[in-house]
Amino acid sequence: MLRKFSVKNYKNFKDTLSLDFTDVRDYKFNENCVKNGIINKMIVYGRNAEGKSNLGTALYDIYYNAIGSYMTSYFRNERIMYKNADAGSDDLIEFYYSFILNSQIVDYHYSKSDSVRVVSEKFELDNKIIYEYDILKGFSNFENVELIGASDLNWDKFVNVSQDTLSSEWISGDEDDIGFTTALRYIIFNTIQQENSIINLLQQFIKGFKFSTATPRMVRPIRSFDKEAISNFEKFLNNYGIKCELVVKKKPDGEFGLYFKHKKPLDFLSNISSGMEALTRFYWNYMYKFKPTLIYMDEFDAFYHYELSENIVKMLEDEFDCQVILTTHNTSLLSNTIMRPDCFFILNDGKITSICNSTSRELRLGHNLEKLYKSGEFDVE
Repeated sequence: MLRKFSVKNYKNFKDTLSLDFTDVRDYKFNENCVKNGIINKMIVYGRNAEGKSNLGTALYDIYYNAIGSYMTSYFRNERIMYKNADAGSDDLIEFYYSFILNSQIVDYHYSKSDSVRVVSEKFELDNKIIYEYDILKGFSNFENVELIGASDLNWDKFVNVSQDTLSSEWISGDEDDIGFTTALRYIIFNTIQQENSIINLLQQFIKGFKFSTATPRMVRPIRSFDKEAISNFEKFLNNYGIKCELVVKKKPDGEFGLYFKHKKPLDFLSNISSGMEALTRFYWNYMYKFKPTLIYMDEFDAFYHYELSENIVKMLEDEFDCQVILTTHNTSLLSNTIMRPDCFFILNDGKITSICNSTSRELRLGHNLEKLYKSGEFDVE
């Protein structure tokens, strides 16, 4: 699980933004929102342009460092926007993640000069430094990499390549710059790890990250036309208030398509509302053959009726074992019947704070959190 996260000089977060998932209270309701002393389900509020989407992409940044080029074109297309616009030319974008994996704590720090050029890394396991380096300071220490099965790698070459990369020109559109890498990715792709090794556990956790926004992007909406898969999808829609019958038919081009069952079948994707499209993306992204570890859904209910929003949150709490972070403007969800005060957060002016830490009032089960929020009770200067 993710324990802590911080970021600095990234997009609109010029100063350090810190998120501590271990900062929990002893509430005796909605206890499934906390797992082993770590926040497992969270809802984030914030005015427009406060950085809720940026928080999601910042959390997701480690995926590139560990796995590689899954988002290379995304990073490169927005390179100018990656670093905070008010940061100095010598200021670095800084990231910090703390995980607990199989009772071991992994602390991973890194900094970048832009979206892909990594300047420094530091990897700690249970407070013991495994490796660290800083290209600009000319410092490196790989003395303990044998503890993670990486002693046979050529670390001198890695440092030399990293130095060359830092000073090289960016070639836009080049999808396979092998120099643009990290020590973590170098280890993952060049060592044989045991199933329960800390590197493999970390890799699998990061692979399970999932980030999505409210923007409709039905690139690959229906991932299977298998009879059982479509039947389960139909039941899902019916359970959440959309009564319909679905049928798979072969189209003139030989491809299969999904249709509403009528006397004259209607093409599914061409005849759904924005809300139904969002629900469709939710199902195929999160509920079909995917075991996420951490989900960040930005404006998850932008197209949902308020009852559907509540039902989706409850389903995530009851059926998803992974960590879930939702952002929304729907204040009807700000209720102790939905979550608890240490799981509701407000993002404001580059800081994110739980509502229980945003007031001197002792928040209890009977408090109307939505009313307190609208009255300014949780405004933090």
